[in-house]
This record gives sequence, structure tokens and C-alpha cells, in this order.
Amino acid sequence: MAIAVIVSALIGAAAGFGGASLVSPKTIHHAAENRVFWVFTVVLPFNDSAPGMPPHDYFAPDRITVYQGDNVTIHFFNTEEEPEDHTFTIGAPYNINKVLPYNATTTFAFTASTPGIFPYECLYHQPTMTGWLVVLDN
Repeated sequence: MAIAVIVSALIGAAAGFGGASLVSPKTIHHAAENRVFWVFTVVLPFNDSAPGMPPHDYFAPDRITVYQGDNVTIHFFNTEEEPEDHTFTIGAPYNINKVLPYNATTTFAFTASTPGIFPYECLYHQPTMTGWLVVLDN
């Protein structure tokens, strides 16, 4: 009886292994979509003018996730109560640098052509005002 159980287990394992090799893995491809995001400047409630304090500004959201090939539209709002400019800057391969004056809004678009993780930042308020564009491989 024990031998029959072992033989059955071996035959079942071999059949499972053989059957699995006949099935190719399923690949999921995402069709390009139009993705729209609203990005706001946000001020944390502390005084950043004290020596040694970091800037009190950040992005909301601080992560934008899309798929390669998506058309991305960003509405960028400078919500500062003080007359202070901000930038939305991404380096290569996207090379976007939008300067946004106090109490203004801008809209820009691009195609997420290259997968990877790319920081976006305000050039005036580092290190706190940084976010991430995540482009997933299609």
C-alpha cells in the first residue's frame, strides 16, 4: 500500500510538471490610457525660517503611478498663502520644468514613454518637496 501511494505521488508530480511546461505564462498588456492628476503644494504647520529647519512645503500627492504608454495630464496648483513660487521638475527622460507663481495653476501633459521611477521636485524647496513618478512596464 505504501509503495502504491509513493508511485501515485510520483506519477502525479510528473504529470503536473509536464502539464505545466505545456502552458505558457499569461502576459498582461495594458492599453494606453489618458490619466489625469491634480497636484497641490502643501505647507506643513511649522516655522521653517528657524536655523536648521527644512522647508515646510511638500507635494500632494507625492506619488503618481501610470503605465508605459499612458498619456498623463497634470493640473498643478500653487496653494501658498504667502507669495512664493514653486516648480514641478522632472529630469531625463521627461525633462519637465514648470515654474508656478503664487496662487496660480498650470496644466501640462506628456506620454509616459519610459518605465522606471523618476523623482519630481520643487527646485526651491528641497529636500521636503519631492515626489515620485512611477511608470510601470507595459
